[in-house]
Amino acid sequence: MSEQTGIANSIDITKQEAQYDSCAKKLLSNNIILAWILKECVPEFKQYSVAQIANDCIEGKPQVSKVAVDQDQLDKDELEYLEDMSDKSIEGKNTEDNSVKEGKVFYDIKFSAVVPDTKEPVQLFINVEAQKDDKTPYPLIKRGLYYVSRMISAQKNTVFIKSHYEKIRKVYSIWIQLNVDEHENSITKYKVSEEQVVGDYHELETNYDLLTVLMLKLGPADGAENHPILKLLDVLLSPDTKPDEKKTILERDFDIPMTKSMREEADAMCNLGQGIRETTEFRTKLQSIIDIMDSSGNDIEWAMKLIKIKPEDYELYKKGVEDMLCVK
Repeated sequence: MSEQTGIANSIDITKQEAQYDSCAKKLLSNNIILAWILKECVPEFKQYSVAQIANDCIEGKPQVSKVAVDQDQLDKDELEYLEDMSDKSIEGKNTEDNSVKEGKVFYDIKFSAVVPDTKEPVQLFINVEAQKDDKTPYPLIKRGLYYVSRMISAQKNTVFIKSHYEKIRKVYSIWIQLNVDEHENSITKYKVSEEQVVGDYHELETNYDLLTVLMLKLGPADGAENHPILKLLDVLLSPDTKPDEKKTILERDFDIPMTKSMREEADAMCNLGQGIRETTEFRTKLQSIIDIMDSSGNDIEWAMKLIKIKPEDYELYKKGVEDMLCVK
């Protein structure tokens, strides 16, 4: 455990969480994983094998944190090009200046997939988001609906021009939530449906069933035995399941070979998850020591003994308490 606390620890946790998120996105962006998600979550692919979806249906390479969500925002490659040009044109540029990418929002993973064996190839746009937890200052479903709405409106002048709305392609936004407090191992779908208010007129479903949001709340793998996609994701994204154990389960139950890159990302997730937990636990104990001292009037050593801090760690915790009190 590093002997830094306060703001330094907060920065470290933020870095670790960003790296953890990056690992999760890279694991999810593997074609075989995306194929499982399509088969289990997107009805258009239900009848096809995972291998066929992975090999024949996913178009090109999935884009990870590269495509901008908002209308007037440049994609990551365009922003990086402009930033590079700016770096070259300004001598002695302060490397700590705010990046032009700061505050920008990109889809975690975005790709297109074609449904085979149809008279005319049906192309869908798919977005997959990895969400650390469900503690957001807004209802997450509203963000999901915003994403699919943007994926529809972004087709103007790319998929269709002028008034050719008949060419609009269906979109899916699939949200994978980790570390949820309730409703673990659940899948909820939100989509447009038809309701007859007066009369008996029916529109073709393909004309209005154009956007769907799915919320997958993960939990312990042993609680998802009857739902393959939940068990797969529970195992794949768990920071506690060791890479060798992941390899065994993924190969045995899902016929997914753990490639070298997948193993490296899985290993990194385990290490980062452990680091985040240790740092968070350390800060929680520091706060407990301060609270005990404030409420009881006793000294720091008494407080440390009360919460069973090891004597060899006393100096570390004393420094941590000092740093936290200074920050306050």
